[in-house]
Amino acid sequence: MSRLQHVKLEHSQTIGRVLRLDDIDTMGVSSQTLAEEAINAGDTKLAADLVRYFHTEMDIMNNIMNTWIQDTARYIILKSGADEAAANAAASGIIRVYYTYPFGEAERDQSVAAIEAGDDDKANFWLERMRLAYLNVHEVQVAWMQDQLSYIAAQFDETATLETVLHTHQDIWGDRYAAWDEMTPWEKVALTVEGMRGGHFSGMRRRGDVIVEDQGDRYMVAFDPCGSGGVLRRGDPETGRQSYPIHDYGVNKEAHDWTWQKTDVHWYCAHCAIAMEWLPGQKRKYLLRPLDHTLDHDAPCPWYIYKEDRLIRDYHYPRTGQVKPEEN
Repeated sequence: MSRLQHVKLEHSQTIGRVLRLDDIDTMGVSSQTLAEEAINAGDTKLAADLVRYFHTEMDIMNNIMNTWIQDTARYIILKSGADEAAANAAASGIIRVYYTYPFGEAERDQSVAAIEAGDDDKANFWLERMRLAYLNVHEVQVAWMQDQLSYIAAQFDETATLETVLHTHQDIWGDRYAAWDEMTPWEKVALTVEGMRGGHFSGMRRRGDVIVEDQGDRYMVAFDPCGSGGVLRRGDPETGRQSYPIHDYGVNKEAHDWTWQKTDVHWYCAHCAIAMEWLPGQKRKYLLRPLDHTLDHDAPCPWYIYKEDRLIRDYHYPRTGQVKPEEN
């Protein structure tokens, strides 16, 4: 049986849009790779749908990164003494072109047109060009965020980096995961994988290949490497580009609950501790999506989606200073 039969582009009532709700066999497979397979198999409809969906995956993350950069720039401007109106205007002006530029749209349309014309080579060519249209921008966005957070730590103090993540939390993670508690466990997996697949270009080929396993009480979603912080730390396995240089304030020097009580955590990666463990533990008592962070830059990064909150294993809680709720 072709693995294309495991692909399920379905409308999720919970989040109000199309989501890849594949079987576990293909959930972690790049949408680009599956689109290529559909093109080569002559499945015109599925191929075109996957090309469009791959564009959507990338565009969603592109906009998330733009929002994060804008909010962090606004925080720096406010912290530097400007009033709120001036900070909002300046931050909006700085990032405006990233919202208005039509990333990948022409390439998407060229690929779909070639699919419908039966020109497989041209369809695959423009599909790859579409990935690169986003990937090259994404790499700068991730480095930009690392640099802004490093600047904040250097100019102000380490706790200011926590403050700025909280400053942008609702605009990014709060809105994206607003329906988390209404989602099925598999929808949670699908939304998680979508962000790290086409959104962050995880995996050795930088196409969005993700490891997905059912571990009984939980699903593990792992990245080797994570396409954002992992590539920042390890370097790019596709091109051989070296890891992003870390300056004096590029990692934390003090251990905090919101850095897993570790030092030498890249500031970019610290947002995972804050948004997925530390803050949810305080607001909803249960962690949102704990992970096994490691300072080994060459190790995969595993995240966990538990099938029920009460099943979240005890060891996740103490490292961000949380206490697991007692069950009645």
